[in-house]
Amino acid sequence: MSTFDPDYASCSHTHVWLRVMHENLDLDEVTTLLGVEPTSTQQAGDLATLKPGRKRHQPGWFLESSDYVNSLDSRHHVQWLLERIADKGSVFAELLSCGYLVDICCRWDSSWGHGGPTMDPGQMVQLGQLGVEFWFDVYFDQNQAEA
Repeated sequence: MSTFDPDYASCSHTHVWLRVMHENLDLDEVTTLLGVEPTSTQQAGDLATLKPGRKRHQPGWFLESSDYVNSLDSRHHVQWLLERIADKGSVFAELLSCGYLVDICCRWDSSWGHGGPTMDPGQMVQLGQLGVEFWFDVYFDQNQAEA
């Protein structure tokens, strides 16, 4: 296993977030169940930040690393999230069984069009024990010259 690298060369930006969504979502209930405050929430009808004029269709509860982790290594961001939710697999199982959307996303922006994030084996085990999907949202800057 390699050490985490806060200056991960092939990455220009990264962060992770836990997302809990459902049409009947009670934000306070999710906060109580998880025992952690969300970094952001949304209500049905809220205006979408990045899509002017569009409204959110359902409430959402989010725990996001971007304001708390200063690193280009996604493993640092995953570690931050796991430190807050690693023992919540049974809570997620209950939410999923009630039809909630519960997942974890890692946004990863490429510095030069190749390379990619690295996953830590221990973190992969912990993520698997949570029983929720983990997905990557990957972006490539089309104006960057190849290295």
